[in-house]
Amino acid sequence: MNAEPKNRREWQTSIALVAIALVFHLYFILRSWKTPVQLFGDAVHYDHAAVYLLLEHVYSYWSYGPAAQVTPGYPLFLAFAYALTHLTSHNHQVEMHVAQTLQHLLAVGTVFVLYRIMRYVLPRWASVTGTLLWMIYPTVNWAADQLLTETLYIATLLTFTWTFLIALRRSTFWYYVLAGLMLGLTTLVRPTILPLIFAPLILLLSREHRTQIASLLVNWVGYVGVFVLVMLPWWIRNLVTMHQFILTDQDMGNPLLFGSDPNFQVDTNLASGLTSTQQEQLAIHRIVQGFSHEPFLYLKWYTIDKLGLLFGTPWFTSHLSANAGPLTTVTYYFAQFHLVWVILGAIGLVIGIWKPYLRWLTALTLFMIVVQLPFIPINRYVFPVMPYLFVGVMYFVVFAVSFVKNRRKPVIGA
Repeated sequence: MNAEPKNRREWQTSIALVAIALVFHLYFILRSWKTPVQLFGDAVHYDHAAVYLLLEHVYSYWSYGPAAQVTPGYPLFLAFAYALTHLTSHNHQVEMHVAQTLQHLLAVGTVFVLYRIMRYVLPRWASVTGTLLWMIYPTVNWAADQLLTETLYIATLLTFTWTFLIALRRSTFWYYVLAGLMLGLTTLVRPTILPLIFAPLILLLSREHRTQIASLLVNWVGYVGVFVLVMLPWWIRNLVTMHQFILTDQDMGNPLLFGSDPNFQVDTNLASGLTSTQQEQLAIHRIVQGFSHEPFLYLKWYTIDKLGLLFGTPWFTSHLSANAGPLTTVTYYFAQFHLVWVILGAIGLVIGIWKPYLRWLTALTLFMIVVQLPFIPINRYVFPVMPYLFVGVMYFVVFAVSFVKNRRKPVIGA
């Protein structure tokens, strides 16, 4: 097949998937406007940060003074949604509904990006199926209704992944620059992704790139350079306002501290009266002491136990409301298959580790899981891993179909 008709068909498929996702999410958008937005947990602080930023032009989090507890990506997104609403209304419920609507539209966009990623490693039919499975995965719509980082983070994370795969395929400077730009934007939403600044250097370990060290280093400099440019305003702001260099944020101590408590056996007021730095120091002390005196307990806690808590249940409502619509009901029951997607997805990513491009998705998935293990194990935090597991699910299906077909082939001369 010629390249032009093939590309046209790919774009037609992509547009069709986006259209289906748009209709699907419009249903949930319309339903969300009928229900008042309820804020709880971190959403209260993100909302406060956005409101206070617009009113006083001060970036805060849970206080009324300058702060750097979290990176500014999501509060800025909320502030943009609220400012957009001010063109017609200053009602706070309307502001939050507009933010929800924008998040649903971002979820529509991720359908397009995920399909393009899947096409790097899967045939068209499997990519379409996997993308549709992700679209109806109930947490996608649930997350879009929460004023939390997940929807924006997944949108930027998948876009970074796509641009990085393009950079790997094209091996040109400007695609690495684009990947570095997306890594910077993703880091400003959730900073755990920052170590991927070194990802291109892994190519130096591959045999086919050992003769291209100079060009690869130039590409990496462009990748790092634009990342630094994206982060620079945040760094300068912290130097001027907070009088210290803050690489990402100052909120690591609390989740690290509560993550150091095996099976949550200690007093829930662990962090009471402690600063973020003190919480971090106490967490490190507890981890060192734990592995020194109870190594098996702590090893089990930081591997098997936390993985069970992170992936055992979906980040989704545990009950079906009496006035749930038909699509809400369908997605609710679809949530019961969560562990199936996790297990099959993990198997698929592992057996595809030697396949070009898929090995990068496998490594990225492993990285995102490992960096989460030191912290408090909440299933919300590994929701961004799920799109990659759906890639793994479909690779497992493709692998199984291919295996069955090969077994059925007649042996010549038999």
